[in-house]
Amino acid sequence: MVITARTTRRIRILIALIIGLVMSAPLLYMLAGSLMSNSQLSIQPPQVIPSSLHFGNYPAAFSGMTQVIQVRSFVNSVVFTAGAVGLQWALCISGGLVIAKMHFRSRGLITVLFAISLFIPLLTTLIPTFVVTYKLGLINTYPGLILPIAAQTGFGSLLFRQYIKQLPEELFDAARLDGANWWLMLRRLVIPLARPATAAYLAISVLTAWNMYLWPLVAAEGGSLQVLTQTLATVGSSAQGEVTPQNVIFASVVIVTLPMILVFLAVQPAFIRGLAGSGVE
Repeated sequence: MVITARTTRRIRILIALIIGLVMSAPLLYMLAGSLMSNSQLSIQPPQVIPSSLHFGNYPAAFSGMTQVIQVRSFVNSVVFTAGAVGLQWALCISGGLVIAKMHFRSRGLITVLFAISLFIPLLTTLIPTFVVTYKLGLINTYPGLILPIAAQTGFGSLLFRQYIKQLPEELFDAARLDGANWWLMLRRLVIPLARPATAAYLAISVLTAWNMYLWPLVAAEGGSLQVLTQTLATVGSSAQGEVTPQNVIFASVVIVTLPMILVFLAVQPAFIRGLAGSGVE
């Protein structure tokens, strides 16, 4: 039996569709649960599709969130995400240029070390990172919240390295003939041409930073620096100890997650182009 190119493409699409549905199952169930009644969520086996839609969960969730989640938490999340991702991007695109186009003896070793860092679990480095941050007196400060995350540059540096490596060497030779140094080439040549890779990096990093819970929980002990993921955890119970219904909690999670989903959908085309151009599969 001869398998044609069209059949192969259909099989690939089918496999990608199945994998996509499996990976998006928790998100779809969260959305479905936010539209169920509390009794529907308690049914065994679990009900996947709501038998009736309860849109009143969202006003109840928003009312409960405004009592617990203050504007300060939203501001903290924005500052933390923007600061960590912005500083990390500057380090990653600079590091990617160094290991992609600069020729020096230890370049291969540095690339290997970046790759190895991707396999180190976060929990392994959590305590040493906390100790260093504490010794520097940065606990319960924005720098202590942002800098340890901005220093995690392994993935971003390799992403930009793969993208910058495919840029023609003639562009850099022409820039050198015009008297440009590496800093000028970074600003005038690499950053404009690496926009697809930047979009791919931002789509991943912004989602990761916005949803981060463990490090902000450790580094921000005081309430003044709590981010949305921390304060969202308190929505499950009120100040009087009354338990919030599960469907309202589901709706609260959807409300907090929705902005990042919209951001990801907006940059999805550039995200795909960036991954394709960087050689990440």
